Amino acid sequence: MKEFLLILKGDGMNHLSPDELQNVFGQYKAWVGELGAKYLDGQRLEENGALLNNKEDDILTDGPFLESKEIIAGFFLIQAKDQEEANQIAASSPHLGLYRIEVRPIAFPKMN
Repeated sequence: MKEFLLILKGDGMNHLSPDELQNVFGQYKAWVGELGAKYLDGQRLEENGALLNNKEDDILTDGPFLESKEIIAGFFLIQAKDQEEANQIAASSPHLGLYRIEVRPIAFPKMN
């Protein structure tokens, strides 16, 4: 099995009502349950952060995005046999529609 990073990109869920958010979180929990052992980790990211260019520079911006209209809102680390299966897993995510999902293979997975 290979590891893949699913990167959630979009403008966030700030426009959702509390009930809509609760619904999305319920769908997320069910989806993770269906993935079982293929789900390795995942986190929602805050919208603030910093962008650095090199060691000599100060912080370039007080957000993680310089000139982007979308944010990286979170990520999931999954296992799949290949890119096609990872794409299918991403396509089954309840986040699709709220976010675009970039699917990237991990080049050098952690060694246990």
